[in-house]
Amino acid sequence: MHWIQFYIKSLLLLLISIQLIHATPFVPNDDQQVLAILPEDSSPPRYTSSADFSSDMNENSLAQTSELLERAYLQGDPRALGQARAQLDLTKDQSTETLMLQARALQSDHKFDEAKEVLRQILSREADHPDALLTLSSLLVVQGQFSEAMSYCKKLNDPALRVYALACEAQVKSMTGKLEAAKQTLKGLAALAPGLDASTARWIYLIQADAALRSEDTALSTQVFDVMDNQTVPALMARTDWLLSIGEYQQVRTLLQTHTDKDALLLRLITAQIKLGDPQAQKNLALMKERIDVWQIRQENAHMREQATYALLSKQVDLALQLAKDNWQQQRETADIVLYATAAIEAGSQEDIKLIRQFMTETKFEYSALEQALRLGKINGCLHCSADHTQNLTTQTSGAQMMNKDTPL
Repeated sequence: MHWIQFYIKSLLLLLISIQLIHATPFVPNDDQQVLAILPEDSSPPRYTSSADFSSDMNENSLAQTSELLERAYLQGDPRALGQARAQLDLTKDQSTETLMLQARALQSDHKFDEAKEVLRQILSREADHPDALLTLSSLLVVQGQFSEAMSYCKKLNDPALRVYALACEAQVKSMTGKLEAAKQTLKGLAALAPGLDASTARWIYLIQADAALRSEDTALSTQVFDVMDNQTVPALMARTDWLLSIGEYQQVRTLLQTHTDKDALLLRLITAQIKLGDPQAQKNLALMKERIDVWQIRQENAHMREQATYALLSKQVDLALQLAKDNWQQQRETADIVLYATAAIEAGSQEDIKLIRQFMTETKFEYSALEQALRLGKINGCLHCSADHTQNLTTQTSGAQMMNKDTPL
């Protein structure tokens, strides 16, 4: 089912890693301006001139653009995203497949309304288009519009899509008061995952990882991280979020010390380094500040989660709260809820604490450790360090895999 793999690649852009990509192109002042110094082992340039790029466009395929978007997602590579967007900007093709790629690119740039418009354009052509239904559902989950998200899951009536429909519904249920039931569904889906394509398996594992985090389920986290890769950016984000939540800062530092080129991972590394009293934390904070300065020059608005996190780490509490609130208007995934709650507690803002608790009550969003922190107005170091999380922690960072992450998806 090539089309369903196409969907999964779209969907994964929405999970956890939307914040990774540097979206807006930077226009240099002159041709001699150095934009970046690439590592010595980087791949050779694909294009050496605009003429080469234009020539290649004549032979461009949808598969090539899709692969670029996938590489941008899995590796946090902004160059791949830039190439994909340039290809889409030059094409006049308005086929459904091209529109799906355009929606993926818009998602990565946090242009959610425009992405939804494109997806609804596809559904106006084909009301039961599975890629558009599933992608639109997950985009709505990201924005906290859970009832509408579930309505699109329910439109997947084809028996051949049963696995995807169940995963879609489990994703929504896990956020709306049915976390334990969703975990049971996901357990069954995870048993099937080794026989599914790698993208679908990763999607299931990432939903499981989020469920494990919020339910403080050590056994589930061990199971998930034993089969999920420990090299792709989304997997590393999920893995280190768990480790940070239980206070395993040394493991986070070990995992991420070679990933300082990825913004979301760099911030997690800085968090661990600060907890460990590592002087390298200040150097990495300065590195992150340089990137934020560039985003501000470019007038980008797709990095508010990162900017709010940086502000918290650098003790700019009021700024962190404002950025977290702005981010909250766009995204309401677990990481966004935790960020907003942490900033509100640090700032002592009862108004914001009340708003978050109201959201959790109305949606039945389950995260008992976070709810307790909001109720007490205090987060002691990490959300659930006191629980017994010693079981098989070494397994979680062993990198044992049941999938070949290097296989083209």
